[in-house]
Amino acid sequence: MGATPNATEHAIMPTKRQNLIDLLAGRTPRWTPCSINLAQWYVHHRSRGTLPEELRQTRTHVDALKALGCDIFSRNCDSGFRERRDGFEAVTTIQPGPHGPRTIERLDTPHGSLRRVVEAQTEISTHYTVEDLVKDWSREGQAYLWQLQRTHYAWDRAVFDESQSQVGDEGIVLAGVGCTPLKRLHVDFGLDHACLFIVDQPDAAKTVCDIYWQRLWPVLQDMADDDRIHAACLMDNVDAPFYPPDLCELYWTPYVRQATELFVRRGKRLLVHACGQLHQLKQTFCDAQVHGLEGMAHPPIGNFTPADAHDMPEGFIFNGGFTVHEQVILPDDQLDDRYDAFFRNLKGYPYFIFGAACQTEINTPWPRIKRVVDLCREHGGRPE
Repeated sequence: MGATPNATEHAIMPTKRQNLIDLLAGRTPRWTPCSINLAQWYVHHRSRGTLPEELRQTRTHVDALKALGCDIFSRNCDSGFRERRDGFEAVTTIQPGPHGPRTIERLDTPHGSLRRVVEAQTEISTHYTVEDLVKDWSREGQAYLWQLQRTHYAWDRAVFDESQSQVGDEGIVLAGVGCTPLKRLHVDFGLDHACLFIVDQPDAAKTVCDIYWQRLWPVLQDMADDDRIHAACLMDNVDAPFYPPDLCELYWTPYVRQATELFVRRGKRLLVHACGQLHQLKQTFCDAQVHGLEGMAHPPIGNFTPADAHDMPEGFIFNGGFTVHEQVILPDDQLDDRYDAFFRNLKGYPYFIFGAACQTEINTPWPRIKRVVDLCREHGGRPE
């Protein structure tokens, strides 16, 4: 973890942006970056007029992070990653649902139509998939492959520049760049169905992964080649029950390793969003040569521990530390002791970025958020 500078060092203290760049480059940071993720929490309270007084004049979650004095390293900043379709468009309708509006997306192809239904859960400011895009491969496989081959991805540099301008010297934009092929199967087939599809149709599943990766690869190359990007993030939700090592060996690891090698050749870092059970995937992460994981959960919510971080290869970035347990479950009088032990177990580990795993729960009290930021600074050093 970062060290607290003495008084004579304040004059040459790096910016929060530079401190993060140093960490990403494998250099020991001057302090532990405090980069909690407030996006869902902020959107929820701003939409309801329940922001605390200190945030009433803010407009974005980035403004809120600045008000907290955080080092900004957020996948929720718009990186400019976009999905495009060649020669066809989705037909979208909105209907009321039991928990919020339902978005019904229909893709018409020469081989039939595909339909996905996503429902907003307005009370908790999130959404979930009611109906997956692919429900029966034998009937819908040709249509799915047709649209997949005509979907491409692009990077809007102007959007990225605007996001980085909003962040300024308070941090860097962690550039979201789509997901891995295995996560693509989860998104389009549903978690359970995707696993069954891989078991029942392994060759077809590999074909889907390869086609998707070919479509995504040009954007990965664009970001890796551009000096504006310091780190990118594949937007998975890695969780061992749905990423078992034997499946990862064919449908996850080769793709992540290829992307990691691309980024490291350009002096960049590539992370993967991983907020589930991760301890049993340590060797998988090593095999994929991934530079780090974002949004990691430690016990009791997850099972990746500070000891696990020490076991990882040199330079592995551990981003996490603020789970729903510390956000809303743990009593106030146990919070300080909890983080005393947590940071003590990370002593000597310089590649730690304190972050939320994977969002800040909407019911997290504002005083708790501020106290946790203070605890991070007390244990990991301060930028001024």
